[in-house]
Amino acid sequence: MRSKRAKVLHKLGGEPMIVRVIRKLGDARRKSPIVVVVGYQAREVESVVRTSFPDSNVSFALQSEQRGTGHALRTGLQSLPADFDGGAIVLYGDVPMVSESTIKNFSTAIDRNGDSGFGFISVKIPDGAGFGRVIRDNSGDVDAIVEARDASPAELAINEINTGIYYFPRVPKLRQLLAELKPNNAQSEYYLTDLVAIARHRNLKVAAWLAEDPTEFAGINSREELAQMEAQIRAANNRKLMEAGVTLIDPATAYISEQAEISPDCVIGPNVQIIGTCKLGEGVRIDGTAWLSNVTIGPRCHLKLGVRAEDCAIGEDSEIGPFAHLRAGTELAGHNRIGNFVETKKARLGRGTKASHLSYLGDATIGADTNVGCGVITVNYDGYEKHQTVIGDRCMVGCDTQLVAPVKVGNDVYVASGTTILREVTDGALVMSHHPQREKTGWTATWRKRHGDDPSGSAKHNPKARD
Repeated sequence: MRSKRAKVLHKLGGEPMIVRVIRKLGDARRKSPIVVVVGYQAREVESVVRTSFPDSNVSFALQSEQRGTGHALRTGLQSLPADFDGGAIVLYGDVPMVSESTIKNFSTAIDRNGDSGFGFISVKIPDGAGFGRVIRDNSGDVDAIVEARDASPAELAINEINTGIYYFPRVPKLRQLLAELKPNNAQSEYYLTDLVAIARHRNLKVAAWLAEDPTEFAGINSREELAQMEAQIRAANNRKLMEAGVTLIDPATAYISEQAEISPDCVIGPNVQIIGTCKLGEGVRIDGTAWLSNVTIGPRCHLKLGVRAEDCAIGEDSEIGPFAHLRAGTELAGHNRIGNFVETKKARLGRGTKASHLSYLGDATIGADTNVGCGVITVNYDGYEKHQTVIGDRCMVGCDTQLVAPVKVGNDVYVASGTTILREVTDGALVMSHHPQREKTGWTATWRKRHGDDPSGSAKHNPKARD
């Protein structure tokens, strides 16, 4: 990956690879213990997993020295109680496309085969490349798995490969098999694949469960493979959305999280990113070039070009943009208008309230049916702390107004343009802070003459004038 970040922390489909793998365990992740074997950036991996699955029984085993897959499994088993008598499924943090149904069907099939020592998933592909080959005996039973680096030319010609996903019905028996594992290979590593030969020596049958879709078991070892898998996930998700009644103007440029909930009759324009657990109500229209993260949008809202919104809620029948920025904590009650170059942060706006252009509303609570004029600023930061601004219902806040927080404006207040509000304003008041207008007649001509300009102001007589 050529990265300082652990491979399993690289994001795929909007979440770290390791999170995606654990999520595929479904209900099992809440009922059964999960052991994550960690090495490089162990603390960072642990933090991400714990944050993503706070309700799961997850523990972590540190593999301080990486000596192969068998060594990793042996390390992981140390985190289970010594008397644990259940089964164990072995998955990989960089093989993130395995489906929950595949895991369930695989383990169920192996459990039905009562005399099986354990089982693994195999697939058939035209080119086995660097995967371990499945060697079968004359009766078709699995005899061994040979790693590609140790395989003969004849073995490399075999097209059935081991995916590396195992299921051991009973952990006590697995511990016994691992005790016999030796690093007898070119890499001096403990190969998990060698357990097949050990089990056969003990007259235990090893079952290879042949999966139908090889793409589920693709691993990620480069940025290119990460991008390719991202494109596959995105295309599949977009197909599901369109089948469910969502219009994507340009599916190739619609980047929509699998965790997002998009209702029917939504129309999503080109170059739109919908990240995380966004929820879009029925009939929402996004013109394009938008970035949304963990946003709830009510029915029939219209997001115009260039909207950015995160961790906020937009009520029904609202109009946002173009070029509006809704930061975390913004809550719009509905029928709101947030226009071009308006920024909100921790701002709660009542039903029908509008801020049409060029304003900043931070740490503010604004009532219903209030109009915020152009250039209005809530002055919320004193250099050390943030302070609240409260504006009531049915107010008219004139252009170029500054509200120096903490401050409260009552209901039905009319704020004249150019006002700086420093103190509380009572209900129904007109508030202003105008300075007297002054004029100096003829000042412009004197000023130009002082700079060597023609008093007439004509550009052709002005040697310093530029186009």
